[in-house]
Amino acid sequence: MMNDFSAESVLETAYGTTDIGGICDLLERGKKVLILSHVNPDGDTVGSAFALKAIVTALGGEARCVCANEPARRLRFLYIDQEDCTYTGDAAEYDLVLSIDVASPGQLGALDGLIPEIDLMIDHHGMGTPYATNYVDPTASAAGEIVFAIYSELKNRGKIGALPNAARRMYAAIVSDTGSFKFSNTTPLTHRIAAELVAEINGADDGGGDTADVCRSLFGQRTLKELIAQMIAIQNLRFYGDGALGAVLFTRDMLEEAGLTDDDIGNSVETPRGVEGVLVGISLRQSADDPCSFKVSSRANANIDVAAVCANFGGGGHVRAAGCTITADTPEEALETAVNAFLEVAEEYKSKQ
Repeated sequence: MMNDFSAESVLETAYGTTDIGGICDLLERGKKVLILSHVNPDGDTVGSAFALKAIVTALGGEARCVCANEPARRLRFLYIDQEDCTYTGDAAEYDLVLSIDVASPGQLGALDGLIPEIDLMIDHHGMGTPYATNYVDPTASAAGEIVFAIYSELKNRGKIGALPNAARRMYAAIVSDTGSFKFSNTTPLTHRIAAELVAEINGADDGGGDTADVCRSLFGQRTLKELIAQMIAIQNLRFYGDGALGAVLFTRDMLEEAGLTDDDIGNSVETPRGVEGVLVGISLRQSADDPCSFKVSSRANANIDVAAVCANFGGGGHVRAAGCTITADTPEEALETAVNAFLEVAEEYKSKQ
C-alpha cells in the first residue's frame, strides 16, 4: 500500500514512487546490490537489510549490507555471514543501490555522500525527507513488513522458494520495531505476517534457530555495561509537568567515566517512559565527537505525536516513537530545548483529557 510520505509532500515531486512489484523487478535485474541501513542501526534496519541480501542471493545476485557504524553486538547473529557492516567501497561497483528503514538523508550518517547514487528508498516512517525513488508505507509496523511483502511477491512469481534465514531476519526486524508486539504500531496484519514467519522458521529443517532463539538473542540477555547504563539512567531521571514528561541526559563525561558507548545506552529512553504517569519519555546523548550535538530519542505512552516534534529539529519517525538531533552549547541547554518542545505536546494532551 502506498501512502503520502509526509507533510513535506512537495518534496516528492523531485522523486518518483514505486510499488512492491516495481521493487521486485529491480531486485530481479540487480546482479550486484548495495543495501544501506541507518546510523546507529537497530534490529529493524539490520534484519530487513540482511533479509533483502538473502533474497538477492536467492535470485542469483550478490549483495552487501552497510551502514555508517557497526551494529550492536546483540545483533551480530543477523549478519553472521558478513564480516562487518561498515563501508569503504565505491558505489559504482554496484548496479543497484537501495536504502532500507532510512527516513531522511541525515540518518545515513557518514554515508550521506552516497545519496546521489541511491536508486531506491524503502521505508515505513510517517515523517521524513525523500531522497530517491521511494516506496514508503507508514501503516507498516516495521521495514521488515515491507520486506515480507517483497518476499511474498517473489515467491508468488516463482522466482524464489522458502528462505528460512531471510524469514528469521524479517521476524527479528518486526519483533524489534514492535517491542515484541507491545507497541502501538502493531496491527492485525503484523500478527498475520508474524504467524506465517513463525510457521516457516520453526518448521525449517536447516539447522538454524527457531523464533525463541531469535527473541533470546534480541531481548534475553544484557551486558554488564547495559545494566550500568540503566543504573545511571535511573540515577539521573528528571520529571517535568507534574510527571507528564520524563527525561534522562547522558553527557560525554558521564559516558567516558563509566566506559559506555552508544550501544550500551541505546534503549535508555525506556527508563523514563516506563515510570507510572509519564506520557512522554525522552533521552539525550551528547556526541563523543561533537560536544554540541545531542541525539534525542522519544517515546509516547499516549496518542501524542512525538514525530512532529522531532521533525522540527530535522528528525522524524513514528507518531509515538521518533528521534532527532539537537545542537546546543551545553548539555543543560540541550535538555532545556528538548524539555520545552516535548513538554508542550504532553501538556496539550493532558489539557484535553
